[in-house]
Amino acid sequence: MTTNKTIQEKIREYNDNLLKFIKSNNDVKYIFYLDLGVKTVRLICYSEEFIPHIQKQLAYSLKENAEKYDTTIILWKVNDIKQTIKYISSDFDLKTNLKLRAELIVRKQISIYDNTYSKTKPIFNVNSTHDVINSYDRISNTYFYGVKNLDPEEFIKEGHIFVQILNNILKTPNTNLVHGACVGLDNKGILLCARGQRGKSTLAVLAMIEGFEYVSDDYLTLEKEGDNLYAHPIYSIITLSPRMYNELYDRLDGTRFISNNARKDKYVINISNFHNQFKKKYPIKLCMFPEIVSDKEPSIKECTQQEKGRAITHLIHSTIFQMNDIHDINTIQKLIKMVKEYEFYKINLCNNIFKNVECLKEFIKEYKNG
Repeated sequence: MTTNKTIQEKIREYNDNLLKFIKSNNDVKYIFYLDLGVKTVRLICYSEEFIPHIQKQLAYSLKENAEKYDTTIILWKVNDIKQTIKYISSDFDLKTNLKLRAELIVRKQISIYDNTYSKTKPIFNVNSTHDVINSYDRISNTYFYGVKNLDPEEFIKEGHIFVQILNNILKTPNTNLVHGACVGLDNKGILLCARGQRGKSTLAVLAMIEGFEYVSDDYLTLEKEGDNLYAHPIYSIITLSPRMYNELYDRLDGTRFISNNARKDKYVINISNFHNQFKKKYPIKLCMFPEIVSDKEPSIKECTQQEKGRAITHLIHSTIFQMNDIHDINTIQKLIKMVKEYEFYKINLCNNIFKNVECLKEFIKEYKNG
């Protein structure tokens, strides 16, 4: 029986070879640092053409220098995936399954697992269909991300670059990457908890346009510090449906359209011109559960216990499904613990998105300081 130690040794060998291959075929084009609020990531980019993608999506958290960093991401362009695989190891020339709990299917997919790292996520993964290589070196705390083309973004989860890697980096006892939205006024943050298609992004984006303090409409760092909960921004992009994008077009002056997320049901837009409204370590004062209704006017009321349970379920399910963490019981329990003591309110959203934001503004202005 192959031991975990043998797996770790093999992964180390593969990563050493991979790094040698990258360095022998590429030059470092740029070194960035990503400020995620609770951690700093050094990003070494070996591709000139990938730099604009990084700058557009991560403009707010991107820094030129850092006194220290917690982990490293190495990004490079995969020009010939077969040559890369061959250089990494002769093991991958086998047509039969590897004994390291790996799957090798007609040389299209190689997934190697180390149970001490994750039982559900491979520590080393090659997808020849999309020309993608992902790996993690535990000794140097380095993530490898090789891809042939960043333009289409079909294989970048929800259009957000590095989101799966950042999820791993931010997973600590007191922090987590969360799929949710956060806006507020006067340092009173509202965590919007909902799955997609419930008006969360539209409400958060229009609130930002109307002068609210802003953290995110999609992915954010959630940090528990004592009895307090804080949100940190990561991305400088928003995602809107084509209909909402067209409706808000005149108010999104100065933003830049990036892509249609390869799905055509969401547009990805850079909002660097709103950076002055972004807030770091933003204190969460309450949670809110949006729901689209047929009412002519919007309304906000305190959640019943059942509605609060639904809101927490939405927040957790949305996060763990987006992050492929559906079997991660520790993360589920941690997220519940983070928010369960907070007050939850339900906001009933009418068809008039401007009335919805005005309703939210009046509510948060009157909301007690906690």
